[in-house]
Amino acid sequence: MPSALPPGWLPPERFVPTLPHGVACAGLLLTDRSGRLLALRSVRGPDQYVLPGGFLEEGEDLLACARRETVEELGFLPAACAAAEPPLLVLAWSAPEGPWPWRLAAFFDGGVITEAEAARIVLDPVEHDAFALRPAEELIALADPRRGAVLRAAADARRTGRPVYLTLPPSA
Repeated sequence: MPSALPPGWLPPERFVPTLPHGVACAGLLLTDRSGRLLALRSVRGPDQYVLPGGFLEEGEDLLACARRETVEELGFLPAACAAAEPPLLVLAWSAPEGPWPWRLAAFFDGGVITEAEAARIVLDPVEHDAFALRPAEELIALADPRRGAVLRAAADARRTGRPVYLTLPPSA
């Protein structure tokens, strides 16, 4: 005979729908041998550069999402992040805002992309129209404050070897 639930407790099928829901995304920080970040220019804005990554799909974990999105956006998975488990650099939280529920973003250290790999990049023109290898500070200066905070944290975490947790401010 199953035990009764404590007073006030709901079975999962009734409790889970009462919880706040959100979305998760993940990406990879890739650099060249000089330490310049690989960034993809979004078709949504000429100076909007982003790291390879995107939204989590059903049944996927954060690292699998980062890898899948990188393959979709570059046309392949660079060798440095294919063979090993890349370390987590940034975990970023955003509170609900406008139409968006809460968001959780994870960025992993994808390692160094070789010149030969950079030459193989084939972008999905629906999302990106160019890529660049640029110093972190240049990309941070071009980014909106939220993306800039993530880029700075990812570059700092890679340099120090210490992951960073960010609570992102509301969009301006």
